[in-house]
Amino acid sequence: MALQDLFKNMIFACLGMQEILKEFLNDLVKRGKMSESEAAKIINEFISKSEEAKEGFKENFKEMIQKTLQGMNLATKDEIENMKALINEMNLRITKIEEKLKE
Repeated sequence: MALQDLFKNMIFACLGMQEILKEFLNDLVKRGKMSESEAAKIINEFISKSEEAKEGFKENFKEMIQKTLQGMNLATKDEIENMKALINEMNLRITKIEEKLKE
């Protein structure tokens, strides 16, 4: 299973849980077991906690990916950009030296 598919499935599962919770709470409200404001409060708490969990998961996953890439000893984007800048600088120096030699 691709990583993207895993994320999609997790999002769909969370959305499904949210809908199930809403239906359950609406049923309790209809039966008079809970007020609408209590149900709304629970739903809002669920959404808030879901967002917190999502952010935590993203951070943990990002950290895991970074550690994995570091272990593979691959160059980072910043390192590659620094190397490009250095190469450009060296090319300019070489061009200047070649021009002086032609004089």
